[in-house]
Amino acid sequence: MACSASRLYEAMRYLLIVLCALIFISGFVLVGLGAWIIYGASTLVYALGPYSVQLNMSYICIGVGAVLILTSLAGSCGAWKENRCCLMLFFFILTAVFVAEVVGTIFVWVYRELVGLVVWRATKESLQKLYMGPAAADPISAAWNTIMIKFKCCGFENSTEDFTNSAFSQATGLSYPKTCCIEKTSPACDGLNLAPDVIQPQSCYKKVISVIRDKSAVLGAAAGTICVIELASIILTMLLFVKLGVMQREERDM
Repeated sequence: MACSASRLYEAMRYLLIVLCALIFISGFVLVGLGAWIIYGASTLVYALGPYSVQLNMSYICIGVGAVLILTSLAGSCGAWKENRCCLMLFFFILTAVFVAEVVGTIFVWVYRELVGLVVWRATKESLQKLYMGPAAADPISAAWNTIMIKFKCCGFENSTEDFTNSAFSQATGLSYPKTCCIEKTSPACDGLNLAPDVIQPQSCYKKVISVIRDKSAVLGAAAGTICVIELASIILTMLLFVKLGVMQREERDM
């Protein structure tokens, strides 16, 4: 009986070390995701205009990832060296991260329509009030130019109509920028010719939303997996902490 209990205890120790290794990798994944949002998906972030800082999740991902990396080291050290202090530190920090992730997910889910409305309004306003054309060097204009060229679209929801009375139209007198054209070097792409064979037929909103949904499915699955690993680690850490306490008391009594 004692032998089987000892084997179970050792199995729990090594399992926690494996889980800590997975959390360590998850931390690097989150740091990489944050870096990708900053450098790889910056066009979508800058298109949010004034809300780009508030709705930019890159620094949250990097912060949480760094915490997970350091916490996993404490957990693996506690399991390997049978140190209750390290296990307790690992338990409390990981529990706090897990609770924050769950609360954040619930908040976004409950207020998803409001969040979607804020993103929609901010993105539309950035195009109409802050976009200054293909030649502009500011981040918001560059972001919209990249979006329209990459996704082969024009405007936000209503193609060239989105530029009516916009900052771009008032500054240039044009109805649309060259980035809206199918053939951007064509003489017909003069900013005034509204012929259907000149302008991209689709607006950018649906195309961008489609890309975001595709990425969200992958990110959601990854986040769910990380949460399951964290929950399993929390439970296992609690069991090991209690077991270590019992073993240490038995040794003192002997």
